[in-house]
Amino acid sequence: MTLRRAKPRALVERTQALAHAQLAVRRAWAGGIADLQEGWAGEFNPEPITLHDLNGEPLFHEFTVMDGRREVGRVKAAASRLIGSPVVTIERGPRSWDPAKATKLALEAAKKAYPRREAKAMEFVCYSYPKVGVRVELAGEKPLSIIVDVADGSIVQNFGADELEGQTAWSFLESRPESALDQRLRRFDEADRELEMTKKATKEMFATAFTARDLTAARQRFVLASDYAIRLYSSRVLTYGPRCTPHACFALYAQQTNVYCAVATGQMILDFYRRPFEQTAIAAAMGTDSGGTSQAGQDAGYESLSNGCLDAWHDFSADWNEAKAEIDANRPLKSGIPGHARAVAGWKRQNIFLAGSTPKRWLQVYDPWPWNADLCAGGAVYWEDWDAVTHTNWCFVRHRTDTH
Repeated sequence: MTLRRAKPRALVERTQALAHAQLAVRRAWAGGIADLQEGWAGEFNPEPITLHDLNGEPLFHEFTVMDGRREVGRVKAAASRLIGSPVVTIERGPRSWDPAKATKLALEAAKKAYPRREAKAMEFVCYSYPKVGVRVELAGEKPLSIIVDVADGSIVQNFGADELEGQTAWSFLESRPESALDQRLRRFDEADRELEMTKKATKEMFATAFTARDLTAARQRFVLASDYAIRLYSSRVLTYGPRCTPHACFALYAQQTNVYCAVATGQMILDFYRRPFEQTAIAAAMGTDSGGTSQAGQDAGYESLSNGCLDAWHDFSADWNEAKAEIDANRPLKSGIPGHARAVAGWKRQNIFLAGSTPKRWLQVYDPWPWNADLCAGGAVYWEDWDAVTHTNWCFVRHRTDTH
């Protein structure tokens, strides 16, 4: 297909995006968020990978956080103020796909599918948040653009946010309701105001890097700059056996095909409930086909695979407080966004914020993409700003004795 390219609007400069990324990460580090500690006060690579929207507009600047030579994680900072949130995700661990290899893979896929056309790799595209592909232009009498997934080199065939939860392409920016645009722009203005106030009060928050000697003093300074009498964040993540000796239990699994996102999410949740199944068995129980998995199929799969011991149902008016309540009750849940399924296993909330502004809220997402035949080698875990993303549904999975 030929992709329509929109004129870039309300762009965020890289230096501003970097400052927002530093503030979000280092404040979480200082605030004691458990999985953002070791190495997270390190150095940010100031040269990000820019990910574009399906409509061609810059969408995210993805910055890498380094601890020496070790890649600690990445931050997706907004490249457009239209998103409303300056930092969308903080993802831990090294990137599971290589930009150079992905570009080579995309060109090979394009030449194989269109051998008579000249192929040119143009840009990285967040074609179905958070999935990334390479946009390739094919020369000819009728020019053509295709999107090739960075994980497996497959050409994306389905388009539309209303497709099954599997593999489809849709515009992140155009999925956001126009009626809430002014609200999103105001929220970004609030974040910019908070950033400028922090720069004046705590300029070392934005240092290029810290020495080991700096770290203790820096943590104290960052906390005091906010308010030492109040915890920066409230948070909770899932544990198993919380009554006696709780231990972290929820595990990330990659989807083993490019349409198995709901299946892999089901595997994570079923394993939590000590119901282990291979993804092929879960796909069969959920009725997954080449297009993906329906919500009704997911409900039926959870219930049949647990012999009726689990009760599963979808809620299509997803609310942050509902997810918080499930995590507080020590239950994981499935989070649906357009065309994609992930698991949610934690929440956090900012307790200190500017008067008149909205406190920031996040969910801890266990995302099965990027897919990998080795389920232990793909996927991603990240904190996601609740207000930055279009949420389409929850799937609640509970023991049959629980009420709802």
